[in-house]
Order: sequence, then C-alpha cells, then structure tokens
Amino acid sequence: MQWSDLGAQFCLQLTFGTLLALAFVPKAPVGVLFYRVMGTAALVPLLVAILLFVGYGGLHWNEPAVMVTWLGALAWPFYSGKTRGLAWGVAIAWGMGCSLAGIAFAISRMSDLSSLEFLLATLSVLATGTVAGSVGLAMVLGHWYLTVPKLKVSHLGRLNLVTIGAMMASLLLVATSCLLFRDTFEHAATPLFGPRGLFSFGTRVVVGLLLPLLFAWMARESLKYGNTRSATGILYASTVMVLIGTALSINLQDSYGLPL
Repeated sequence: MQWSDLGAQFCLQLTFGTLLALAFVPKAPVGVLFYRVMGTAALVPLLVAILLFVGYGGLHWNEPAVMVTWLGALAWPFYSGKTRGLAWGVAIAWGMGCSLAGIAFAISRMSDLSSLEFLLATLSVLATGTVAGSVGLAMVLGHWYLTVPKLKVSHLGRLNLVTIGAMMASLLLVATSCLLFRDTFEHAATPLFGPRGLFSFGTRVVVGLLLPLLFAWMARESLKYGNTRSATGILYASTVMVLIGTALSINLQDSYGLPL
C-alpha cells in the first residue's frame, strides 16, 4: 500500500470523527472560540489529506478523491463560526459526508477488496476515527470548564457516552474482521496471530480500545460527582492512547490489507 493513501485515510478519519463528535455539542454555551478551534482541528487533517493525495499519491486536482476532499473544506466557515441551527447542522453533515467519500476513495485505491471487505473496512475506519475524534474533543471540552465554570456537566457526559459507543463499535468490527477473514490473516507473510503480529494487534486492542474504554467509564463516574477536572485528566491520557491505537490500526492495515 502507498503510505500517502494510508496517511490521507488517517487524516480523513480524524476529520470525520471530530465533526461527528462536534455534532453532539451544538448548543453548549462555550463561545465561538471553542467551535473555531475544533472546527479548525477538523479542517487541518482535511487539507493534509489533499496534500498527500496530490503531492505524494500521484493524483491530479480534478480526480474524485481530491475534489470531494476540497468540497469538504468548503463547510469550514459554517461549522467553525457563529452559525448555528439548521445551517450549522448541514455544514457538519456536509463535512462528514465528504470525509466519508474521501475515505472510501482512499480504501478503494489501496486494495482490491470484495464488497463485504470494502464495507467492513470502511465501517472500521469510521469507528476508529470516531473514537479518536470524540475522545480528543471531549478532552478539549473538559478544559473549557476552567473558563466556563457554570457549564453543565451533561455536555461532557453526553460526549463521553459517544466515545464509549464508538469504542464498543470499533471492538465489534475488529472482532468481526478477525472472524470473517481469519484465513487471510493466518496465511499472511507475518501471521496476525503469530508472535509478531499478535504483539502489534494486541497493543492496538489493549492500548487503543480496552484501556480507553476503562478510562471512559472512570470519567463517567467522575462526572456523576461533577468532577470535571478528574474527568479531563483521564480523557487526556485516553487521547494519547487512542491516537497510538489509531496509528497501529493504520500499520496493521498496511500489513494485512484491512484496517483492524
């Protein structure tokens, strides 16, 4: 697989996950700066994906993968500014849709997959991106309680539930991939369930999903007592682990042809 396509996919899934998480805090009274910061955090990976597609992936500016990614960037002024209500929701949906299309193009360029493999790969990438985006956004939102002390805890609690759901979905998709394509993984140059493969795969699952899931539960318990500082510290550590797990997922995809 070309590293540029894997890199573009990594960037696009971060954009998708960040925007999806942002959609769950539409009315939080955190000020325009929060939406500007997180909206830009979604835009930057999108622009990097375009650079990777064109500068290193050999694509031209008028090819679908590049065009659809550019179209996604057009929504940035709307979801990262003062716009709210229906227009804001449409902008979020537009950005997510374009990111999804870019991910689909990236996956189709990297491997000759069957329809089932393509569907499972796409869903797995989206789930992994949602985990990374939602945990990161929840961590930033937790810091906002330092400047907006009266902000309702329910906003962070709701976002934490999104991370829990995304982690469970990602675990389910990883398990499904292992079950359906175990023969492919077993006959790879480095068998997935051999010592070397299992080390990378185990680290991805434990560090990138199971421990963050435990941390999300700990954050949930802290929020029951209104302790946003403890929850934010937990989410900070979880963000680091989730990003490590996401990077390992990309590495496993490079080795075995399917994201895990």
